[in-house]
Amino acid sequence: MSDGSVDLSIVIVSYNTKVLMLDCLRSVFESTREIRFEVIVVDNNSKDETVDAVHAEYPSVRLIVNQENRGFSKAVNQALAVSSGRYLLMLNSDTRVLKQALDRMAACLDGEPEIGAVGCKQWTGDGQLYQSCFHFPSVHDHLRHAAFFRKLAPAWQEALAAEQAIDCAKSQDVDWINGACLMVRTDLMKLCGGLDEGYFMYFEDVDFCQALHQRGYRVRHLADADIVHLISRSGERDRTRLNLVWEFSRIRYVERHFSPLKRFIMKMWIAVGAVVRLLHGPSVAGERQPAEAHWSVVRRLWQRTATEDQPQMAGAAAGQ
Repeated sequence: MSDGSVDLSIVIVSYNTKVLMLDCLRSVFESTREIRFEVIVVDNNSKDETVDAVHAEYPSVRLIVNQENRGFSKAVNQALAVSSGRYLLMLNSDTRVLKQALDRMAACLDGEPEIGAVGCKQWTGDGQLYQSCFHFPSVHDHLRHAAFFRKLAPAWQEALAAEQAIDCAKSQDVDWINGACLMVRTDLMKLCGGLDEGYFMYFEDVDFCQALHQRGYRVRHLADADIVHLISRSGERDRTRLNLVWEFSRIRYVERHFSPLKRFIMKMWIAVGAVVRLLHGPSVAGERQPAEAHWSVVRRLWQRTATEDQPQMAGAAAGQ
């Protein structure tokens, strides 16, 4: 654009993902040609020299360096506050942007003002199409995907999951898209108050897409734009802690968006699951979870907020 304005602010949250981050940045600069963009990296107190590496190899990237792990939502909101683009892209450090993907996503928002956010196809590292767009969570979804049913009737559970899955090979409006690559209108995101900082990580993308729908905007999945998403590569160090973070975020989402009756059903279901895991000790990533993790979930179910449990999350990955 001749006036020098910025079309897109690309926000990448980092937590000990130096190699992934550098590869991600390289893909952004190599693949995006038709729009003006800025890149804002928010580092959540990495210990692997991510900040120095980004500064040395990509001096044009704006760095926000936190002295603690503030979580994903807070980090994105920090970038939102200083962003200059008409649009803002939340992008995981474990992604690789393919040719013109961001150009096409921005063009989608340019052409359809009623679309508030847009995502694209996501491919795994081994070339499989990854499920990145979904229906909003429901009681039925949680029951269908419960570990109990996977063990009792795996074929039935798999068939139900396939029936509910959205075909990500087709462009279409959806309820929500994961935050690994989600482009939104900056002014609209500010109007919504940014991401809900009550979510340290996980479910903040679902919550935000719900806010867009409530304001009358559409969420669009775009099938002619692609990224590679190296699933969970940025958060593979402490699966037990990440599982605890996921549970807390799920509870917050249930509290915010489920009716009183469904909220009660879900809380009872989560409590029973925590107690069963405590008694039988199923593993996360092959390791037994400590009893305190299960009790933390049970305590959280009957608290108003998760504030007093937040310190437990500081060691969790928050670059998603």
